[in-house]
Amino acid sequence: MTGRVVRFLAAVLVPLGVSTACGSSDRPRELSLEDVRPCDLISRAELRDLRVESPPRPVSVVEGSDEEGTSCRYSPVYGGTVSLAVVTNHGIDRWTNGSMASSRAVELPRVQGYRAIRLEYGESESGPHDSCTSYVDVASDQSLKVHVSENSADDPPTCETARRFAGNAVRTLSE
Repeated sequence: MTGRVVRFLAAVLVPLGVSTACGSSDRPRELSLEDVRPCDLISRAELRDLRVESPPRPVSVVEGSDEEGTSCRYSPVYGGTVSLAVVTNHGIDRWTNGSMASSRAVELPRVQGYRAIRLEYGESESGPHDSCTSYVDVASDQSLKVHVSENSADDPPTCETARRFAGNAVRTLSE
């Protein structure tokens, strides 16, 4: 009798544990964005390396569709602008689950071990100097967003710039 009870419990509980584990995140760890000020995520030395000479400008909102949090604007010397935002009400699954018909998510190499995507709009792929919007999955229902505006052919590719800013921000959050 005891053997049947143990086999029954194993048959019920083991699959439950497996399905729960499969739904878990593959982030190295949760990096909460609550009370994070995006202008504090990039150090002065990193700003010099990113060729940003003017002070960053805090913005009290996140530009985008139903996104909450705050942003910081940077103006690299080579032109264009970079916006680094902490999105506190949406993770990247919002873009990867297919519910946003106006865009598609393109997987990028991980940033400091965290999943990253770039948003593409329309039918054609964007060029290296078109605007680039990327997200990094740092916590449940939270993400870092980096938007780099269009720049000229003499400037670094926008998505490379976005990746450099994202990498510095994740490194700071991980410390």
